[in-house]
Amino acid sequence: MTTLRRKTIAMLGATLTGLVILLFLGSQVILINSFDHLEKEELKEDMQNARNSLYWDMEDLERKTADWSVWDETYYFVRDNNSNYINTYLVDETFINQRISFVLFYNESGTLVYSKGVDLSNMTQASPPLILIDHLEDSRYLLEHDTRYSRKTGILYLADVPVILTSQPIILSNEETPIGGVILMGRFLDQAEQDLLSDKTNLSLEVLFAQETGELRENTGIKLSSGEEIYLSLLNRSMITGSILLNDIYGQPALTLDVSSPRTIHLQGKATVIYFLMILLFVAGVFGSVTLYLLDNSFFSRLNDLSTDIKNIGESRDLSRRIYEKGNDEISNLSNSINLLLESLEESRQLVLKKDATIKAIIQAMPDMVFQIRRDGTICSYKLSTGECLYESPDGLPDISIEDVLPKDIAIKEINIIEEVIRTGKMQTMQYQVPVKGESRDFEARIVVSGEDEVMSVVKDITDIKKAEEAYKKDILLREIHHRVKNNLQVISSLLSLQSGKFRDKEVIEAFKESQHRARSMAMAHEKLCRSQDIEKVHMGDYIMSLAEYLVSSYGFSRDEVQINLNIKNVIFGIDTSIPLGLIINEIVSNSLKHAFHKGPGKISIEIYPEGDDFIMNISDDGTGFPENVDFRNTDSLGMQLVNSLVEQIDGKIELDRSKGTEFRITFKELSYVRRDCRW
Repeated sequence: MTTLRRKTIAMLGATLTGLVILLFLGSQVILINSFDHLEKEELKEDMQNARNSLYWDMEDLERKTADWSVWDETYYFVRDNNSNYINTYLVDETFINQRISFVLFYNESGTLVYSKGVDLSNMTQASPPLILIDHLEDSRYLLEHDTRYSRKTGILYLADVPVILTSQPIILSNEETPIGGVILMGRFLDQAEQDLLSDKTNLSLEVLFAQETGELRENTGIKLSSGEEIYLSLLNRSMITGSILLNDIYGQPALTLDVSSPRTIHLQGKATVIYFLMILLFVAGVFGSVTLYLLDNSFFSRLNDLSTDIKNIGESRDLSRRIYEKGNDEISNLSNSINLLLESLEESRQLVLKKDATIKAIIQAMPDMVFQIRRDGTICSYKLSTGECLYESPDGLPDISIEDVLPKDIAIKEINIIEEVIRTGKMQTMQYQVPVKGESRDFEARIVVSGEDEVMSVVKDITDIKKAEEAYKKDILLREIHHRVKNNLQVISSLLSLQSGKFRDKEVIEAFKESQHRARSMAMAHEKLCRSQDIEKVHMGDYIMSLAEYLVSSYGFSRDEVQINLNIKNVIFGIDTSIPLGLIINEIVSNSLKHAFHKGPGKISIEIYPEGDDFIMNISDDGTGFPENVDFRNTDSLGMQLVNSLVEQIDGKIELDRSKGTEFRITFKELSYVRRDCRW
């Protein structure tokens, strides 16, 4: 039960661990995402406030500048540049009180009339922004107003410092007069001004030149009510920054408003996840402990008692003993099933004793030899044809082994088979030859398991059966080989015929057709061998007649159009000679059928006859003669190349006579059949 208990603990632990991990990961994704969403919403609100505060400052500057631009004193000042206006109104206290960093007055011709600057941080007079004055000389956009109500207010980046700037036309307050000039007022967004904005909004914010921020941060898809998008980046694990890309006074994206905020919500979310994990671990520990306690009391202890009872029965070998287990569950049902099994085993034991006596009688009546052999090859007992019984051991165990009665190589092979039979429990057979009274005899041994480390080997003399089988197998096998070769060649012929149907080129189709005929001629030779009484000989007369008729028909000629005359009597060759001759006839007759009978009917003659130690084969036709300008021994024709090669294969010579049509004369010898050794 210890192993089962360990496995149960391992499975329970793995299940609880997996459950805790899944719940933790799921909660982490859900909770952290939720807290991050809240964090983004809070940052969105902060960004909205920061942007609104910046825009409010811009509107405030615009309103203050409007008071100067529609003032009659200002209108006359840009015309006469009187010093009284400067001394009375353009004093430092006015700029400091209204938080104006500089002012520029231009007359109606666009000439700078007066400029003044104030350092709001030190509350002292400062130089006007010369870089802005130079910028206005190059770009006149801010000095041009079409109507008296025109306002050009926005942010501009000057001298590494962003500035809020407004440009307004100078007009009289009560008259529809032409524009008298332009006034520009601005407020530098230096660090002091940005700190002031931060104090007003309780946010850490900063206005930067867009190029200083580098590439845009990750676009989170958060949009403000104005349509502007927020770009987020993490400064560190505890701070997050949001940026808004702002357009300058020319409407071009040039500055960014950055707001930094502590990640309080995100950190609170991580702390919540950790608390949740601790609760999960505590619950899993309590649940696992309670589950193991219940399993021990209701399952493992009872299984342990059951295992002990079964072990005692096995050690005592007393099948009459029974197991008693109270209850009405699976374990008690298992106890009842084991008791039924013990009853069946007890009954089976009695049946085995009865069958053992029956088997002894059967073995005594068997005519075969029987040996009982141990794993190491020692013969325990035996029954020979003398009638000695396997179950009637001689006085004392016989001190012999397999190597004492069989040749060493056969004995080693049988010991290996015995080892395999004992290992797998499956019957194995082996056949071997041993000399008996000067004659080699065949035996078959069937080996089966008969004990824990013992086998029974039943040995039978199969010499006569073997001889009969060998003779029958050879004949059947040879016929089957020829039959299968014939079928395969016919299949090749059919495949070539089917394949040729995919082409339209006559030369390609003709090449397929010629290959088909070659395969067919070889198939016919094997067919004749398959049906012949002598499996090794082909009757050439029947073979060549079938081949010639097939070729005439395949080229579309009738028997009246092309006659076949054969003069082949009692000519019988082996397969090594028959197939080359059939291929030669196939090529020459095919050539005649393709080229010799364009002008009308004709005749093809084939004869084979012996002449001394040689044979002569003449193939002739009375059609159009073989071309004079073609050397049949040196031609591009694959058919004639094949004919020459096959003639060499049968150690023959070939001659061509063009005097009467076309006649090929081939002198050859029958090839001797070389017997190949076959091992079965």
